[in-house]
Amino acid sequence: MANEIQASFTLRYSNSPSSASVTASFNADQAGSKYESGIQTVGTSEENLAKNDVGTIGYIAVRNTDSTNFVQLGSSTGNYSVKLRAGESAMLPWVGAQVIAKADTGACDVEYLIVEL
Repeated sequence: MANEIQASFTLRYSNSPSSASVTASFNADQAGSKYESGIQTVGTSEENLAKNDVGTIGYIAVRNTDSTNFVQLGSSTGNYSVKLRAGESAMLPWVGAQVIAKADTGACDVEYLIVEL
């Protein structure tokens, strides 16, 4: 099969008199067949998002459902490349064997989808 992974997004900016937008979509082939999704409560100590049988992580989509605290994500201990403020979400290509998460000052529920390449 081909194009098992599909992604699209639009980012718009408008602050009179300026505006801009970028819309993109892409398809990707998946060599494996695994994915993991769910909602995980992430505490203030580092923890891995559960990936179970997913081998090589290709893409992640993450949403911080908390209304107050931010969550940080990274691929190695103590090194966070993503910060999701309360209510924010992101879809990212992922380079790393794990998705490490850490909440700010209180535990946050994080909704996620991890897709194997």
